[in-house]
Formats: sequence, structure tokens, C-alpha cells
Amino acid sequence: MAFNNELLILQQYKDLIDENIIVSKTDPKGIITFVNEKFCEISGYTQEELVGKPHNIVRHEDMPKEAFKILWDTIKNKRQTWTGQVKNKRKDGTAYYVDVIVRPIINQNNEIVEYIALRYDVSELINSKRLLFDALKQIHNPLLVMLQIDGYDNLENFYGKDITQIIENKFALHLLDYCPVGCVFPKVYKLDNGIFALLKDLEDESLTETIAMQLKKFQQNIKDGILSFGGYEYDINVVLSYGSKTEYIYEDVMIGLKRAHETKKDFIYADDFTINEKKKAKENLHTVNMIKKALHANRIVSYFQPIVNAKSGEIEKYESLVRLIKEDGQIVSPFFFLDISKNGKYYHQITEMILRNSFEMLKTTTKEISINLSTLDIEDVELRNKIISLVTANTDLAPRIVFELLEDEEVHDFAIIRDFISLVKMFGVKIAIDDFGAGHSNFERLLSFQPDILKLDGSLIKDINTNGYSKDIVETIKLFAHKQNIKLVAEYVASKEIFDIVQGIGIDYLQGYYLGEPSRTLAQTVLNIEDYQ
Repeated sequence: MAFNNELLILQQYKDLIDENIIVSKTDPKGIITFVNEKFCEISGYTQEELVGKPHNIVRHEDMPKEAFKILWDTIKNKRQTWTGQVKNKRKDGTAYYVDVIVRPIINQNNEIVEYIALRYDVSELINSKRLLFDALKQIHNPLLVMLQIDGYDNLENFYGKDITQIIENKFALHLLDYCPVGCVFPKVYKLDNGIFALLKDLEDESLTETIAMQLKKFQQNIKDGILSFGGYEYDINVVLSYGSKTEYIYEDVMIGLKRAHETKKDFIYADDFTINEKKKAKENLHTVNMIKKALHANRIVSYFQPIVNAKSGEIEKYESLVRLIKEDGQIVSPFFFLDISKNGKYYHQITEMILRNSFEMLKTTTKEISINLSTLDIEDVELRNKIISLVTANTDLAPRIVFELLEDEEVHDFAIIRDFISLVKMFGVKIAIDDFGAGHSNFERLLSFQPDILKLDGSLIKDINTNGYSKDIVETIKLFAHKQNIKLVAEYVASKEIFDIVQGIGIDYLQGYYLGEPSRTLAQTVLNIEDYQ
């Protein structure tokens, strides 16, 4: 009776191991002699397919041979237990990860009679990105979908990291429930920053409009659903990016997510994004090299465009505009190189050259010259000090200098900008805000910078002859500016129609190709002086 009871207890032990532990045994030569059902379940092989085979039947090619040499040296020669983590391969080619204990079984003669290995599946504990990459290697016709919780940073800031983690885990658990008919995925890969990946093999199917419609339905199902737990309900919206081209598919879809956020879209098809990014990067490198050579050869120059008094028709000012001269003599507009220069060390060098060019030209004329400065220039302490040194060393020129502050730049420290403006104004320098009328920060900058001049944004002037809304805005700004004793400049005066309208509104100064093109020399008269006669 006691013997039967012991057998019953041992059987329960065995059942517990079989249900949770992956077990195999081999003979001294490494040939499999036994596997339990758990081994068959995770590997995808039957017992008949495994018994009698060497253990490398489940070896993954990513596992280095050196790792197995150490294993065999440990259990065969040192006769010790080996523990470690192993990446194995299922019958279908997909990977799984196990924590392994391998121990030699020794008889009374101190001979190894067999080896026993106990494994525990840790695939779910492995980095999801690693598992996703493993799966991508096995699929020949993939559809990769990535979703990111919209406003994830706000979610984390509002609820904190711990609650957000719970929300993510709950969302991952139920994400596949939102899949519409015909758009089923086998698994959810939970990545970082509220990003989830879904992957499936399209097999013989191609990426069609139907799949796009299914993914949009999937996205809408998420939006319409409510995530409930702990007595609370959460509305989740997602940004979705997808792709199907095998090469660079992960990079494509990740770039797609980034592009979706930048363009404020919530659904984007991302094939070839990586190739296009690489092409763009190559072009940028070419441009940077062009800038570097131009700086070295003093081929960063100023072109001066006249700014005309709208009442008298006299040229009272010039704007100093940057140009790059290529080795073959071709003139390059800043549109093609200035923004790219900001990503390197060359942007401030370009500003220095334009400052030098402009100060040299100031010595040859009695007119004012406007020089563009970005907040990047002013916030850079080294360049800021150079600008201040130029002004203090040329106090006789300072009253004819206008610093145009570019409106499209983000100000990181308003105090630095305000202090700079106050200092240069003490020497008679005037301050203009460029591109006024675009963006949300205009009036904030008016209060902070107290400008002498506002240059109206070109988008308001270009179509003022056909767009009544633009005309109304310009007239409103004019009334405000004149009340504050601020002068207005209208750029992009490109035709007689535009000229007549802005002159009629009462804008103080006019600038544009209708009146005068940028040139390396200072124009002495406007192109259409007859309009003033």
C-alpha cells in the first residue's frame, strides 16, 4: 500500500514536470532517446521524428558552435551541470528561446550512461524586437503592421509609467480582438514607446487595396472600442503604418510611424521609405560637401535686393541674401542648402560670412542693409559674441544695420534673445521680424522683441491680388503696426497688380522681383520707376 502511494506521488511529480518543463534525454553520443510532449509541442516535431536523431535537429543557425563546445566540455569532460539560454528552431523554421539545464547521468562505475536536459520556454521574456526579427527571417511575403498609441507621451505624463505599462499590457492582450474578418494576425509584438507590431505571411497573396481597407477597419475598431479594467475605461486611438517589401521592411514601417506623426496623419503606407531616406541622406552628404568646399573657397556670397519706399520710389534699404557659388559658377539658392547646413557645423560659418559681406557693403553705401539672423545664431554664445563685437567695432555703421529675426525658428531661451536685442539697439541697430503673419508666435514675439519693422509673410502678398482674405489680413496688420509706430515691408511684390494693391493699402516699404532682383552689386534705381511718376 505504501509502495502504491509513493508511485502515485511520483506520477504527480512527473505530470507536473511534463506539463511545464521541456524534457529530453540522449545517449552518451548525443542521440535523442526520449522527449516529452512539451518538447514536441514547442518544437513542432513528433516523438517519432525526434527519437534517434542528434540533438542539433533543433539547433538554430544563430547559435555559435563555440557555445555548444563549452556545453559538451562541461557535461562530458568535467562531468558538471551546464546551464544557459539557447535559441532553438522549430520544424517550421521559426525560433524559440529556452533556459536549459543539462546534466550527465553517471552509473556506479563512474560512467556517463545518458544526458538529461530540462528546459523552460522563455520566448515571451525575450526582447520582442528580437522575436520580431526572428519571425521576419522566416517569412518570404510579409505584411508588417505597426501601431502606436496616439498621444503616448501625454498618456505617460498623465497616468505615470506604471499605469501606462498596465494600459499597454492590457491593450496588447486584446489587440487581436479588433482584427476584422480576413485580417487576422497570429501574434502581437510589444515594442517600446506604445508601439505594437503585427506580422503575417501573405503567402501567394499580394498587397491589395482590400488589405488597406481591412487595416483601416482594424484601426477604426480600435477607435470605437473601449479598454476597461480596474473600474476605469480608456479610449485608445492608434497611428498605423504598414509595409510589405521584404528588404528594409522593419525600417520602412518605423519611418512610416515617424512620418505619420510629422505629417499629422494616422494611416500610412511605408514601402520604400528607407530607400528614399538613404537617397535623401546621400543627397544631403553631397550638399554638405558642396557647402564645405564653398566655405573654404569663399564662395558663400551676399546678393543684395533693393527695398523701396512705397511713397517716394527711392531705394532706402537692401536685404543681404545668401547665395552659394558652385565650382562651375552656378548660383545656388539657400533653399537648396541652408536648412541642411543647420544639421552640421557649417550654418554658423555661413552666417559669419554673410555678416562679413554685409558689413563690407555697408562701408560703400549710405543705405540701410538688412541681415537675416536666426535664433540659432543668437543662442549660440560664440557667434552671438562675434556679432556684438562687429557692432561695437563699427558704431558708425550700426544705425544702418537691420537684423531680421527669422520667424520660423523655435526660440529656446527668450531671455537671451531679449538681452541681445536690447544691447544692439543701444548702438542704433534696428530689429525686424521676418515672415510676420505666419505661425502662432507672432504677437508673443512682438511683446518680447519690440521690433522696429515687420516684414509681411510672403504667403499674404503672393496672392493678394486674387485672395480677399489675404488683403483683409494685411490691412488689419497695417492698422495695428502704424498704431505701434512699426514700419511694414511687403516682400514678394512680383507684379504690377500686387504692387498697386500693397501701395494702395499704405505699406511703408516694398520688395520683390517687380522692383528689383537680388544682385551682387547695389541697384541704383527700381525696375519700374515709371510707376512712381
